[in-house]
Amino acid sequence: MKKYFNLIPILFIFIFCINALASQTKETVKISINGTESNIRVLNHDYDKNMYISMNDMSQLLKDTDKAFTVEWTSRDGQTCVVLKPGKAQDEADTDQSIDSQESSEENDEDNKVNYTRKRIFVNIGGNDYSFYAIPVSEKDYKDCYVNLGEFALASNMDISCYNNEVYINTKGEFDFGKYDLLNSGLPYMADSCLVGDATTGNIYYSQNADEVVTIASTTKLMTYLIIKDAMSQGKIFENDTVTFSKKASDLSKTSNGVVRVEPGQTANITDVISAMLICSSNECSLALAEHLCGSEENFVDLMNQKAVALGLSMDALFYNPHGLPVYDEDVLTVKRQNHLSANDMFKLASHILEKYPEITQITSIKKTKLASLNNFEAVNTNVLLYNVPGTVGLKTGTTDKAQSCLVSAYEASDTSGEPHYIVTIVYGAENIQTQSYTSMVLMRYGIQKFNVSELGIVPDNGGSKEIPENLEGLIGAVINTARRHAK
Repeated sequence: MKKYFNLIPILFIFIFCINALASQTKETVKISINGTESNIRVLNHDYDKNMYISMNDMSQLLKDTDKAFTVEWTSRDGQTCVVLKPGKAQDEADTDQSIDSQESSEENDEDNKVNYTRKRIFVNIGGNDYSFYAIPVSEKDYKDCYVNLGEFALASNMDISCYNNEVYINTKGEFDFGKYDLLNSGLPYMADSCLVGDATTGNIYYSQNADEVVTIASTTKLMTYLIIKDAMSQGKIFENDTVTFSKKASDLSKTSNGVVRVEPGQTANITDVISAMLICSSNECSLALAEHLCGSEENFVDLMNQKAVALGLSMDALFYNPHGLPVYDEDVLTVKRQNHLSANDMFKLASHILEKYPEITQITSIKKTKLASLNNFEAVNTNVLLYNVPGTVGLKTGTTDKAQSCLVSAYEASDTSGEPHYIVTIVYGAENIQTQSYTSMVLMRYGIQKFNVSELGIVPDNGGSKEIPENLEGLIGAVINTARRHAK
C-alpha cells in the first residue's frame, strides 16, 4: 500500500502540469472596436483572465482606424524587439493565419496547448520602446506576439476596457483612470504598500498601507546618495575625489550580491562609483562611498539614522547599512536585520532629494552606460519605467527575499508656468519584477493623469463626446481637449 502513497506527489505534479498547459491554451474572445464586433486571439498566462492579446490580430482589427499599425520584428541589444509601426496593416488575406482560420477540432485544440513562456522583450509602440514581459510565439512560418491587455492599453493610451471577458475599444478616446476605483480593483494589494504623489507640492494622489513599515532593500541607496551629496556641499569630499576599495568592499563584490568585481586597493573616480551605485545598484560601491566619507560603515550608518530624524521620518525608520542587504547579528540565535521604513517616509526622503539635488535624475535616467574608471564596466538600469512611462527619470530599484521587488520612480512634469514637478511612485513588496513594474506603471500613469487635471486642467480626451461636463474641472478639460483636437 505504501508504494501507492509514494505515487500521490507524482500524480499531483502531473495534474498541475496538465492544468498549467490547459490554462495557457490559445482561445478567442469577443472584441468591439468603435462599436464593430469581432474576435481576437488571447492567451491567459497561468491564471484565468490574465489576458495577453495577439498583436497580429490587433493590427488587423485596427487597420481601418487612425490607430492602425503593422507588426515588424527586429532585434535590439541582442533582445527580440517587436515594432508596432503606425500605418495601415496588410490585408488579412496576405497573412499566414487569420483569426477565423483556427479550426475548432479536438486535434487543433491539442496543437494549441503549448507552454508559452513570457520573456522580457522590447515592444516599440508609436516610436517609444516599452520593456514588457510578453509572449513571443513562433509556429512554423507564423510569428506573433501576445502583450498584456492592460500594458497595451496604457502604452497605446487608447480607451480600452474589459467586461465579462469581452474587450471594448474606442480608438478616438484616451485611457481614463476616472472609470476605475483603484482600491476596489485590488491592484494596490499586488504590493505590501504603495504611494503616488507630487513630490514638489507634497500632494499625495493615492496611497495604500503607506504607513506600514517595510524592508526597503536597495532603495536604501537613495539615503546613501543624500549623505554623500550633503558631504560634497559641505566641502568634506569632492566631485573629483578618487575612491579606494577596501578588502571588505572587495569581498562583498565577490559574493552572490556583488555587482562590480573589484580588488582591494583598486581605485575609481567618485562620479563613476556613485553612478554604479544608482544605475546598476552596486553594493560594493555603496559600501566604498560610506568608507570614503566616514572611514567605516558603522560611522556612516550613524549619519544615515541621524538624517532620518532630521528629515522627520517616522520613529520606525532604521538603517543598518548603506546598501540594503540583510545584516546578521553576532548572537548565537542570529537575527537577520534589514533597513526599513514606510512608503510615506520614502516619499519624504525622495522629495527632499529631488528638491535639493535634482541632478540625481541625470544619473538615474540613464538606461545603460560604461564606467571608464571601473574597468569600463557596463552599468544597466533595471527600472523598466524608464521604458514603459516616457518621461520617467529614476529613481531606484530594490530586491531581497523579504523585501521582494521594490521600486521608487520619478516622472518629470511641468506646471502651467513651466516650473518642474516630480511625480513619485513607490511600490514595496511586490511578488516579482513583473508585478512591481506593472503596478508602478499603473500608479505612475494614474499620478500623471491626476497631475494633468489638477495642475493643467487636462482630462482624458473622450473622443469627441457631446456630453455636457458636470463641473468646472470637466468644463476646463473639455475646452482644452477641443483645442488639442483642432491643433492636430
